[in-house]
Amino acid sequence: MENRKNEFEDGAVSFSEWQGNDGGKSNKGKKNKNIIIAVAAVVAVIAIVCGIYFGCFYGKSEEESTTEIPSSSTTVAPVVITNPLTGESDYNAGAVGKRPIAVVIDNASGARPQYNIDTPDIIVEGEVEGGETRMLWLYADMTNLPEMVGPNRSARPSYVQFSELFDSIFVHFGGSHSKGNYVGGYEVIAQDNVDDIDGMSVSSCFKRTNDKVSPHNAVLLGDKLVAAIESKNYRTDLNESSFSALSFNEKISALSDTVCNSVKVKVSSRSATRTLTYNSAQQVYTNESDYRTPVSFTNVIVMFADSTYIDKDNYKGSGKTETYLNYSLTSGRGQLISCGTVVDFNWSVDNGKLSFKDLNGKELNLNPGRSWICLASSNHEGSVTIG
Repeated sequence: MENRKNEFEDGAVSFSEWQGNDGGKSNKGKKNKNIIIAVAAVVAVIAIVCGIYFGCFYGKSEEESTTEIPSSSTTVAPVVITNPLTGESDYNAGAVGKRPIAVVIDNASGARPQYNIDTPDIIVEGEVEGGETRMLWLYADMTNLPEMVGPNRSARPSYVQFSELFDSIFVHFGGSHSKGNYVGGYEVIAQDNVDDIDGMSVSSCFKRTNDKVSPHNAVLLGDKLVAAIESKNYRTDLNESSFSALSFNEKISALSDTVCNSVKVKVSSRSATRTLTYNSAQQVYTNESDYRTPVSFTNVIVMFADSTYIDKDNYKGSGKTETYLNYSLTSGRGQLISCGTVVDFNWSVDNGKLSFKDLNGKELNLNPGRSWICLASSNHEGSVTIG
């Protein structure tokens, strides 16, 4: 052990000697050490500065570019299904692309109040004979009728023709026949090849009620109609080329600056006047008494049309003359009353389709909701009074 120690001490510098006898190298090492420390400090500072710079500049840019990359997934807006006759969204999806129905309704004194007059999407009213009016009720969804619809009455030419404007299946109870220069309802149904359900020959979806007397007590049974249509093998898919597509605003809104808080409509010089009053809270016009029950509409549409009086001698073998009225459904002026306002428009039937346009020729929008369409005689003193 001692020999190995001596060998170490003889052949090499001892640790103590290396520390004390550096021949002046100690101060030089300290200087080098200080230089190395200084250089390291400078490098560290440069690294920190560069890190902050590149981190703030490039890092931010990269982050921003990441957030700006559009997502590969897209949000699909929900499809809103609307009733084609009212513009309202609470509509049966199963009825989309299906034909509406049009039902002839009695409006004689003995027929009022009618059964479920508050349910049609559109009510059309016009003169028939003797100064009396008759109605056509349009439903977009034939599967969603009330239990009873009526009282039903017979077909008249103008009502058959109006129903054709919407590719409707025409429902009636009887019809007028041609005589002399008068073309009857039955003849129009035949010559236009109209799909119809006639209570005189199809008894499965009609009945007589006990609370009214004939001829004012025939009613359509709403839940039996579809089966009757199927038994006839009628087309139920809508023919878009034969359907008058109506345009609607997204929500009820004013039509103009002209205020209309009430409206009186006279169908002709021989008929009664219909009075409707605006309810601003519900945004509807209400007829309080003409039908012996209140009836409300979002849109009041008056279509002025030329009319022709036609005499039928020996009416139903009575020896008397009855005067019928037929409308010319070609074109005319009109007024739309809705949301407490009124606007003038023009209407026309082109290629079997009805259109409403404002006075500038732009398509006229109705407000979403039920409509009352009055056929007022333009050449027999039909009129509208705005209040």
